[in-house]
Amino acid sequence: MEVSVTINGAVESLGEGSTVLDVLSAKKARPEMMAVEVNGELLRKDDYGVTALKDGDSMEFLPYMAGGRGSS
Repeated sequence: MEVSVTINGAVESLGEGSTVLDVLSAKKARPEMMAVEVNGELLRKDDYGVTALKDGDSMEFLPYMAGGRGSS
């Protein structure tokens, strides 16, 4: 059975029981470099592998950006 989930604004079909970590792996995204929200709530990295996505869920993920302006 499949579930319909909105991922970064696009509706996608996933296998039932797919976790946040499964999605990140399928997208070739490094989990340690991602901030993830499910239904508007920021997840702890420890929860990526145990948070199963359900039909109608919304998931957003953004890479951490390093850098910035140095002092002069």
